[in-house]
Amino acid sequence: MIYPKKSERFEQLFHPFVAHQLKKHFYKIYLYEEANIQQHRPTIFIVNHSSWWDGLVCYYLNRVKLKHDSYAMMSEQGVKDFSFFQKIGAFSVNPSSPKHVIQSLRYAKKLVNEQKSVWIFPQGKEEHLEKRPLQFSKGVSYVIDEVEDVTVVPITFYYTFRHDQRPELFITIGKPVHSSTFLSDSRDKITQKLETMVTKQLDASREKLIKEEVTSFSILLEGYKTVSEWLTWWKAKVKR
Repeated sequence: MIYPKKSERFEQLFHPFVAHQLKKHFYKIYLYEEANIQQHRPTIFIVNHSSWWDGLVCYYLNRVKLKHDSYAMMSEQGVKDFSFFQKIGAFSVNPSSPKHVIQSLRYAKKLVNEQKSVWIFPQGKEEHLEKRPLQFSKGVSYVIDEVEDVTVVPITFYYTFRHDQRPELFITIGKPVHSSTFLSDSRDKITQKLETMVTKQLDASREKLIKEEVTSFSILLEGYKTVSEWLTWWKAKVKR
């Protein structure tokens, strides 16, 4: 297992780079919050996984909005390929090795017991945004079942092209659920409930976008001007 090597100094330097990349590649990033998330309590953030951008978006969202002392479970190969993720809290999991999976889950449990927060992609790998069912693994249910006091927050990322040159991202932070809610459930049942929760949240975002109902979302980040916007600006300037 590869452990995190968090560095606040690195994060201070890394954040402007991430913001620049997001502004460069996305037209806008939107956010909808169903409830306020407490900052100073252990939380498991469960997120659907459909894009290479997911890890950086999690980092940015936490840095500018949630502000948790958080860590993220990431594929072992991903940590090896992009070792800088260790400095922002990534630790590895190797799905092909049951021994390593248990080791990673026990480390996640340890972090939660230390009042840290953990980000987990329960699908285990990148899948197409529209694939159903999401097919969650049982890792999150293991951690929930093993700790007494943790909040679970579903977060969904919906990437889409709409009316502009670059794609947009719609983030929804769902209502927090306390681990006591799952007290009498088996791990299979917990996994099923979490998958249903995230699926409904993700599908709700899709329906809103299809119907152009985006007023509930606020702008989290606005990208740099597109070519079409620069051309519109130039035309307006010439006409003066």
